Amino acid sequence: MRIVSFFSSATELLYALGLGRCVVGRSEHCDYPASVRQKPVIVRSRVRSAHLSSRGIEEAVQQLRRRSEHQYRIDVALLKRLKPDLVVTQELCSVCAASHPEVGEAIHRLPQVPRLVSVSGRNFAQCLDAVRILGRETGHQRQADFLIRRMERSIQTIQHRLKKVSERPRVWCAEWLDPLMVAGHWTPDMVAMAGGIDGLGRAAQDSRRVSWEVVRQYDPEVIVVMPCSFSIARTVRESPLLSQLPGWSNLKAVKAHRVFAVNGAFFHRSGPRLLTGLKIMAALFHPGRFPKPLVSHARKLPSLEFEG
Repeated sequence: MRIVSFFSSATELLYALGLGRCVVGRSEHCDYPASVRQKPVIVRSRVRSAHLSSRGIEEAVQQLRRRSEHQYRIDVALLKRLKPDLVVTQELCSVCAASHPEVGEAIHRLPQVPRLVSVSGRNFAQCLDAVRILGRETGHQRQADFLIRRMERSIQTIQHRLKKVSERPRVWCAEWLDPLMVAGHWTPDMVAMAGGIDGLGRAAQDSRRVSWEVVRQYDPEVIVVMPCSFSIARTVRESPLLSQLPGWSNLKAVKAHRVFAVNGAFFHRSGPRLLTGLKIMAALFHPGRFPKPLVSHARKLPSLEFEG
């Protein structure tokens, strides 16, 4: 089987199912596990986000949309040479990965049209369903069932440790810093499973913009800063976008030194590593019950504590 994956979550799932050798092409964002970086890149974003600010990225994406232009360039010539039997795509977000129509348009230009499989979970339960779908479509149902059971056992272990927790902190998962955004889709489910309350996010719905005044009124007790696709180092660099907001130092989370930058890959990619994200959240919300997360996974933002 020859598989081309158009988004990172699917790539991680394919490798988790033992199909890494079958992956012959990927998107530029598919970087885990490390061995996948040796595979040829089929699709690249037209927005060079590494050189832009948060606001610059947002404006570049919106400009393309106003012109009704695709955000991603698909190398159809390379796709033809790779001759995939199966192409895996998604229908959830046209910013993080090539949209379903873009991919469909590209593969129908091939001499032999491969099977197109879409795996898009909008909430946490549907993320597990995506594992089943991909396992079925690749003939790896047994491996998919095993992976799901392993994930469910890990979730049960976390839930057991939280069984007697009486206090659950109010959480803001900041998915973007300029403009301010609240994480949606499966993130509010993860907050609840990790023993927190997400009063801003909407489970199974898109991430959305939020006004600073709404955040101030909500007054979160824990803030998890998770700009999509950003490393922890880049999130730390852009953290002044938060500390410069009026009244920032008055938030309960800031006063309690509970503002954290996290590795977004554990939260934005709907694959097996969501379990790591869940453990990170549980440790940040209830540090007395869970081991402290690795610095490479989560980092307190001390520079935000005293600025206002």
